[in-house]
Amino acid sequence: MSTSIQAKPLLSSSLDTQRLAIGMGYLALAVTVLIWAGFFLSLRAGARANLTPDALALLRFGPAGLVFLPVLIQRWQRIKAVPLQHLVAIVAGSGLPYFLIASEAMHHAPVSDGSTLVPGTLPLFVAGITVLVYRQKLAAGQGKALMLIGTGATLMLALNHGSGEVWQGYVLFLVGSLMWANFTVSLRQSGLTPLEGAALISTTSLALLLCWLLVYPPLGLATLPLHELALQGLVQGLGVGILSTLCYAFAVAKLGASRATAAGALTPVLASLLAVPLLGEIPSLSALAGMSLIIVGVFLASRR
Repeated sequence: MSTSIQAKPLLSSSLDTQRLAIGMGYLALAVTVLIWAGFFLSLRAGARANLTPDALALLRFGPAGLVFLPVLIQRWQRIKAVPLQHLVAIVAGSGLPYFLIASEAMHHAPVSDGSTLVPGTLPLFVAGITVLVYRQKLAAGQGKALMLIGTGATLMLALNHGSGEVWQGYVLFLVGSLMWANFTVSLRQSGLTPLEGAALISTTSLALLLCWLLVYPPLGLATLPLHELALQGLVQGLGVGILSTLCYAFAVAKLGASRATAAGALTPVLASLLAVPLLGEIPSLSALAGMSLIIVGVFLASRR
């Protein structure tokens, strides 16, 4: 009897700890979605301010590269054991090359479209790479969700193709999403932890960027108003570069991958809502229709 009585407080304490962990996981996920939305808004704001992509990249990878440098040094033996093709895919798909493509795309298309196409088509490209490259089968019922995503992306492309610059932006967004999908699969295959992946991406991208900036210095930063420079530095450097990486990894650990990846579907909603008062961009009807299909498809794919 005494053993049973003692077990009840222990069980209650364990449940409370689990609930706290889940609550912290959802809090971390909410912060991640907010930062992802801010990422697209800051790219669009930088494009309107005529900031070059390499200048924005310095704000993105400068602070993060320096912060994660000790991690890269400490874990170097483990990181260099990863096959070269995976290392290249990780850096290219989430590092400097991806950032430059996404930044250039924002010169041609609004926030709502970019924040929908990049995270929205991600499950579609991940599934394609998994099936075609690694010869794995799709989970039962996942095909319907991917069809919704593909239909939504096609709808946005078809109805907005007459706007030349928008079309260019869409193509670049889809290329960026494919690169991010390849990064996702390669990171999973590599066996690296999120912290090790972040260190590899940020520090390597900063090294590549510094080589470029020695020849072409980011003169646009000198002409940027101080308040806008501080905002870009906070969003790109601290937010996207450091906080979103760590918060997303924490959310995956506490909630599981399926719940965490569903956060991508909330990004365009929040980004589009914020873009109305901040940038004066109102989504078109075709963008809203395509966005709705993609969001539903992403949620279904994440549930699977």
